[in-house]
Amino acid sequence: MIRRPTVAAVAIAKNERRDIVGFIENVRRVVDEVVIVDDGSTDGTLEFLRTCGLPVTLIERRLEPEGGFAAQRNAGLDAAMADWLIHMDIDERITPELARDIHAAIADTPMNAFRYRRLNFFLHRPFPAGGWQSWNNPQLGRRGHHRFVNAIHEAVEVEGGDTRTGQLTGMMWHLNDDSYIERISKNVNYAPATARGIMARGRVRWWHLLTAPTMAFVKAYVLRGAWRHGTHGLIFGLYVFSGTFNGYATAWDEQNRLDRDDLEHQLTDAWTREATDGS
Repeated sequence: MIRRPTVAAVAIAKNERRDIVGFIENVRRVVDEVVIVDDGSTDGTLEFLRTCGLPVTLIERRLEPEGGFAAQRNAGLDAAMADWLIHMDIDERITPELARDIHAAIADTPMNAFRYRRLNFFLHRPFPAGGWQSWNNPQLGRRGHHRFVNAIHEAVEVEGGDTRTGQLTGMMWHLNDDSYIERISKNVNYAPATARGIMARGRVRWWHLLTAPTMAFVKAYVLRGAWRHGTHGLIFGLYVFSGTFNGYATAWDEQNRLDRDDLEHQLTDAWTREATDGS
């Protein structure tokens, strides 16, 4: 009898109590193993995972700026024991079609990984636009034959590259954020890493603060079809504008920052001079 290849869901987490129940209920129908790398959750996520009734390999590991999200993903990859690993976020859900595709594809294949697409939701509405629809990454990989790179916007490197990477037809549901506040909060958290990438390309000039966000808006809203979604799409386009601006403004601040202690000394000196002149 031929043994069926096993599958593990490997995910990274931080304060996911809102979504963790749905995640576990979804993956328990599809996978043989669950591995979660947690970045210091304090909202009850860890307590739920320890009592959810499903064996979960839980790795408590703080996110480090140098390795970033790739290092978190690789920590889960290294801990998994299944033949194949599907790398997920806690707000993702495997569709029935994708589940069937996964098990059919890995049954007997020379491939080391498979790509699949996502149907993203923005403000709880399906949003196949703005550039999100182009996501098609090899997040299903054979254990020992793939690895993550990049501290932010992590990507999978597959042994054998495209020649050993197949394509699935089923899609992953990606629920994204619970609210717009959560969406912009994530962008603020990403800003330092985004700024480091911008600074690596050179100095930020005043015109970059206008041109880069404007170009990002035009791409998302006009060229990539967000306009088709009415007010919903306009909010997305303006979010892309503001998020891009945040990255460039953070980079400008890092490159041109005035020391706070020096400012304190200047104000103290100014106060002293004015007090002396006025006496």
